[in-house]
Amino acid sequence: MAGTKLFGVILIGATTVDLQIINRKNGKIVDKAHHSTVVGEELYSTGYVSQDQIERVAAQLQGFQQLLRDYAVTDLRVWGSYSLASAKNAVYVVAQLKHATGLKVNWLSASQEAYYGQLSMRYGEPALTTEANKNIFLVSLSSGRLSLGFYQDEALQWTRSINLGPIRLASELDDLVDEFVDIKGLTREFIHSKLADYTTLLPEYEHADLLMVSGSFVLGQILEQPIIKANEFFNINTKVLNAPTQKWVDELDLTISQIPAVMPELLLLEELVTITKAKRIGVSTQHMLPGLIMDELGNLPGAEILAQAVELGQRFGVEPKHQMAVLKFSEQLFDRLKNVHGLDKRERILLQVAALVHDVGSYLNTYHHYEYSETVIMADELEGLTPVETQMVAMISRYHSHEVPGEGLHAVEQLTEEDRIVVAKLTALLRLADALDDSRLQKIVKVSVSTKDPQIVVTGTSAEKLYLEQWTFKNKANLFEEVFGREIILKRKELN
Repeated sequence: MAGTKLFGVILIGATTVDLQIINRKNGKIVDKAHHSTVVGEELYSTGYVSQDQIERVAAQLQGFQQLLRDYAVTDLRVWGSYSLASAKNAVYVVAQLKHATGLKVNWLSASQEAYYGQLSMRYGEPALTTEANKNIFLVSLSSGRLSLGFYQDEALQWTRSINLGPIRLASELDDLVDEFVDIKGLTREFIHSKLADYTTLLPEYEHADLLMVSGSFVLGQILEQPIIKANEFFNINTKVLNAPTQKWVDELDLTISQIPAVMPELLLLEELVTITKAKRIGVSTQHMLPGLIMDELGNLPGAEILAQAVELGQRFGVEPKHQMAVLKFSEQLFDRLKNVHGLDKRERILLQVAALVHDVGSYLNTYHHYEYSETVIMADELEGLTPVETQMVAMISRYHSHEVPGEGLHAVEQLTEEDRIVVAKLTALLRLADALDDSRLQKIVKVSVSTKDPQIVVTGTSAEKLYLEQWTFKNKANLFEEVFGREIILKRKELN
């Protein structure tokens, strides 16, 4: 099999290191390898990855490299988990791994981890598409974080994340273990207190038919079937938690280093089942890696990202009809001006997100809403966007009104010159899309674009006069004309 058809993805997590070799043509797994590499509590108690851990991961990566050479794979991406990226010595971890292997580690953000974990379950679990599972919660667990997504009729409604995972919990409770007799009761209260504010801010939802969990290192060992009733889970949990820890080692195929995280994980899952009122709980073997691979293959449509953007807009009181109108016009302008802007489908998603969230700042301050929109977007975690992409959406939203994105863009260090050009182009398009519904009356039912002449003509089909829209469009066209070097005007066509 030719190596040029294959690509490899390596994921370095806090508890495992995984490699998958994929056939790019058909998306099938050609080979894979897996190693346990438990960081333990020290990452959360001290904030550092130990030297021993770094050397162990380097050795495992070197073993992966031999397998990659056997398949003549040269197309490779190496990802590191958010837990490791958050370590105080993360920059030295990257440097040492590159020195030992020549491989560059790309750190995942917290929102990326949650996004890929959710999608791995969403598209990889057949049980999620059955008629009995109308309302589903997907829980993506990592050592220090969980993401909770609510799906209704297979469509994402919302997702929320929190820095709360079993190993992080074990680390935070470690100092108290010897001081309390009822450590289980203390852990329950501790988890409940950590989730109190988190659950208060969750959107409304119906009782769940199923709570599906990925990333658990113990749930698969204790469940007799992949999916069981909630009351059965509580009964099994009670038996496991009341058993001596040596029995966990003997019967659950766990290492000594994993034992401190068993009770926090099981009690955390109990709390989640209670909160969601799930009828059943299941364990998924899908985790973050399949989502990363789907993205590499271009198989992720971006619907989940847009669903979150819609929900963020609604959370901050964006008028739904205007929100959808600006989205529609943004998409139409992007598609019909492709030969002018030269951007690709990823930039299209960024424009769609900005169209949905650019007015969120009005909730805080109507007059300077564009400034506050930037603040809200940067404070929220839109899962599926990289930190740089989030910054880009925030800047597009900030400058969608009338400010010129000049010095402000250059002041943002994480944006490259290419990123800044993309922001300017998408801002110019969003301004025009926003102008097409400046009256907030959705007068325009259809848009056509002609780019044949030096002057670009946008024609809005409407049964009503477009005086305000044309005036606003003309005022907002200056950025487009500066960025693209072409004049653009809005004309009206009578709706027959």
